[in-house]
Amino acid sequence: MEITVPSLLRIKPDALHKIGKYLRGEGFTKIALYYGEGIKELFDSTIRISLETADIKVVHEEVAGTNDIEAIFASSLHLPAKLDAVVAIGGGKVIDFCKYISVLRQTPLISVPTLISNDGFCSPFSSLLVTGQRRTVKTVIPHGVILDTHILMNNPAKFMFSGIGDLFCKFTSVFDWKLAFRHKGELVNDFAAVICRNAADTFLYYPDKTLGNIEYLRVIASSLLMSGIAMEIAQSSRPASGSEHLISHAYDRCAEKPSLHGLQVGVASYAVSFLQEETHDILRACIEQSGFLDYMAKEPLSMRDFKEAVKRAPAVKEDYYTVLAEPDAIERLLEFIERDALMQRMVV
Repeated sequence: MEITVPSLLRIKPDALHKIGKYLRGEGFTKIALYYGEGIKELFDSTIRISLETADIKVVHEEVAGTNDIEAIFASSLHLPAKLDAVVAIGGGKVIDFCKYISVLRQTPLISVPTLISNDGFCSPFSSLLVTGQRRTVKTVIPHGVILDTHILMNNPAKFMFSGIGDLFCKFTSVFDWKLAFRHKGELVNDFAAVICRNAADTFLYYPDKTLGNIEYLRVIASSLLMSGIAMEIAQSSRPASGSEHLISHAYDRCAEKPSLHGLQVGVASYAVSFLQEETHDILRACIEQSGFLDYMAKEPLSMRDFKEAVKRAPAVKEDYYTVLAEPDAIERLLEFIERDALMQRMVV
């Protein structure tokens, strides 16, 4: 089995100003440039100057406003035959779009996220619309990741807390993975599990959890990136996705107003940790020390919809064993949600 990891990695202030230099260093001189909606207006001048200075030619440019697989196929047909790399600049939608373009064209992808609300910017999977239904599709891990920490610092707090919430689940997902091995014989890649857990530990034990601290932002970004690499090693989303993701996906379907994925996952991670016991104290520390609890108290999820999502969660993914499949798990979890003081601050 061949494992791919990013060859180019920059997580630093003003990294976007040097994108041309980084591409030239990889030998990429002809690129297809894709922006997320609203991103070109913010960064086009900076990117143009950097590309022109490095003599990088943009042979195709497009704004990706959808993640529909048919639109991705159509876009791939407009790309020229000679192309060194696909460059995606923006949020998760454009990066997922370009991951699939990269698969179709067998061309390296450079992921340039302008926010880190989850680990998708460096995972080998894309969330796409297939015949109108959201599907997780195996795609490709980026050849390069460029993260400008100055840009991340200027994002609204909700995106940073969403990324933080998506880190919480690395504790609960690894527990569920090992539980699936014990009950169903599902193979566990120990190296992938260790990488994911270590990434979460790095975040948990970093002392200064202030969003204005650039080094802390780098820790969050690098921890999310390592989560993506763990999924590539495992050739599965298992290291980073367990019972908490089932609840989040169910919440997307039943909630009147779904929230950001990472925020939902963060709340669900704390909830399911009650059933896992050994992860509960860790998750309590995570939500309190990171400021996630205080943020969610201001922007809580719906109690009614969250409880409904818990009930629906086991049916979200067939043959996917998690702690939710344990005897009386759903009933115990619903009771916990109603009586736990911290849950009642995050879910109202």
